[in-house]
Amino acid sequence: MILILLLTLQIGSATAPAELADMATVYFQNGQYIEASEIWSDLLSRMPHRNRIAYNLAASIFQMDSPAEADSILMLILEDVDTDTLVCAVALTDLALAIQMEDYGGVESSVGILINNISDGLSFDCERHGLEAGLNWLHNHEPPEDQNEDQQDQNEDQQDQNEDQQDQNEDLQDQNEDQQDQNEDLQDQNEDQQDQNEELPQPPPQIDEMTPEQAQAILDLIEENQQPEDSTGKSKVALPSGPVW
Repeated sequence: MILILLLTLQIGSATAPAELADMATVYFQNGQYIEASEIWSDLLSRMPHRNRIAYNLAASIFQMDSPAEADSILMLILEDVDTDTLVCAVALTDLALAIQMEDYGGVESSVGILINNISDGLSFDCERHGLEAGLNWLHNHEPPEDQNEDQQDQNEDQQDQNEDQQDQNEDLQDQNEDQQDQNEDLQDQNEDQQDQNEELPQPPPQIDEMTPEQAQAILDLIEENQQPEDSTGKSKVALPSGPVW
């Protein structure tokens, strides 16, 4: 290890940054993550504002099974790295850190992020492998008891809400039935009122305007009924039929 460090420092002092970056890439591709991380760390100390170097350093450290350190480096990267690439790296480091700490909730959260990333159909292979690893971990581990209790409480709350909604629906149904009964009662009242109106005596028909002949006939009939009776009170006095003497 000491010889590797000395060799790396010697190479770093005599080699251009671009050549060092190429060497670190070769180390990384060959699985020599320690050597790659040392070169990337040296380059980052020279060019601290080059976020691509910081990303490569985080990737190397991540492969060394140090997700917490890799995550701390990724959190400082804001530019010069493709957004999707950075999101993928952050999700994977969070997943690895949660698995390392046996944080069931953290693994669930990371798996959810990876599922969202993969749903667009443009995901990286590392995301799919990470998602598979996270799902396998969740399958082989039981959630903590407090999480089970929280889930149970949520289920009970949801059940209470469903029951409340059912009660509200039943109350609304009862209100509708009451309204229907009121409408039927009102209809019966209207029918009773209509029957009562039909039973009332009808007013006499109005007499049309009389002709002069009809009026004269009525007057003659009245005069006839007003003739004086005889002394016996049984018949009317005969009117004189002859000349007056």
